[in-house]
Amino acid sequence: MKNNIVLFATLVAATLLIFLSTYRLTESPPIWTDEGHLIQVAMNAALHGPQAQLQVAPGKFESGAFSATTGYPALFPVAAAFSLFGVTLVSARLVMAVFILLFVFVAWRLAVRHMPLLLATYALLLLSTFAPLYGNGKNVLGEVPGLLYLTLFLLCLSLIEAGKKSWMQAAFAGLFLGLAVVTKPIFLIVLIPVAVVALFSSTLLTPPKILAGLGAFAATGALWIWVQFGDQTLAQMFAYYANPYAIDTAATISHNALLFVSAPQPLYALVLLATWMVSIVVRIRKQVIVSRAEYLAVGFALLIYLAFLRITPYYRYYFVGEVFALLYFPFALWTIWPRRIPKFFFHACMVLLIAAQTYQCFFSSFVAAYYNSHRTRDVSQALGTLSTSTSIFIYNAPELPLFLPAGMPYYQYLFLTPIVILGKEELPLVAQGIPDLVVIKEESASQLDLSSYREMRVFDRYALWQKKSLGDLAVPRQ
Repeated sequence: MKNNIVLFATLVAATLLIFLSTYRLTESPPIWTDEGHLIQVAMNAALHGPQAQLQVAPGKFESGAFSATTGYPALFPVAAAFSLFGVTLVSARLVMAVFILLFVFVAWRLAVRHMPLLLATYALLLLSTFAPLYGNGKNVLGEVPGLLYLTLFLLCLSLIEAGKKSWMQAAFAGLFLGLAVVTKPIFLIVLIPVAVVALFSSTLLTPPKILAGLGAFAATGALWIWVQFGDQTLAQMFAYYANPYAIDTAATISHNALLFVSAPQPLYALVLLATWMVSIVVRIRKQVIVSRAEYLAVGFALLIYLAFLRITPYYRYYFVGEVFALLYFPFALWTIWPRRIPKFFFHACMVLLIAAQTYQCFFSSFVAAYYNSHRTRDVSQALGTLSTSTSIFIYNAPELPLFLPAGMPYYQYLFLTPIVILGKEELPLVAQGIPDLVVIKEESASQLDLSSYREMRVFDRYALWQKKSLGDLAVPRQ
């Protein structure tokens, strides 16, 4: 009976996972800035070579080293999809849906190794009904690909701990760790708990395994530096990643710390991590063995939460730590559940939490808010029919070049942070009336000298302006 329940729950989780990963794929979540400039890097990798770059004028490219902080392990698969299936949003987001499915499957396999099957099934259901997984995962971003590679590393480590200690296992562990840390800079933080755990793992480490692991890790890093940074110096790299938003760190820390006790989403994340850490302390006091993989995972999650304190408070910046806390939550809560309270209430708690998350996925989450959106459709209709004989200037909307007709010449200005600005030299072209068209977010129109243009069309949150001298030839009024 119990096995049948677990099997049924697993099938339900798989069904929800596949449905939520693909439902309204191109509309929810909406296209936006970060995804747009990463898609551009993938587009240019497919068309012009592997190094990270963005077009700022016809035939003119600038380095995407610091604007595109997601690396080749996430973007090369998107570039490959563009080459095989065409440069479309569907191609890009199908790749991300595959990343979601693979990550949850690998995370479930890791959970099965570390906890009873029923608890691992709860973990699978919690992940499959976790709305931020789809809000951050369906967009072309680096978080979920990085989680996949990091979880594969933890799974390899778990196998090594279990006695599979060949140099091949070590090589795969080094490879997946390397892929994780070069997918997105935030994953570099995992190297701290890796180093600490390695110091206490001398019985698992031999020279051949160390060389195999370090060699695979170094290869992924060397390729990343060449693809991502080109001729940028190491000093430039570290200066940028130390404070990418050029913000007041002290004020930010106090503000973000308050979020963990005043805002529902960060509070939920804090409860998950706190439960996990208490569970580990309890198990240590009871002299119950905690796996190295779990030590690494909790160390990584804790450091991610701490890192969130010093940066712009976008919730996706602690998301990668919260996912691991959610994965281990059923096991953590089970290990500290008071003996005086019947276990029935534990299972009821899990079912209610899964039900609440499911409701949020369908009705009250960020992704649910866009299930009825038509932004992608409207953008495709407005831009896809433009004449390739006209030129267009795209002002701070990097999500739009994907929708232009193939071969249409475009200029671009992109402001990401006070220290990351692309296409600045192209801005005077608008005042000079050189591009035939200008597309801009409506709220940004006052930031440009559009005296040579007239507004022709508004679609979703964008406005399309046409040079007055062209009459009505380029953009028919609607």
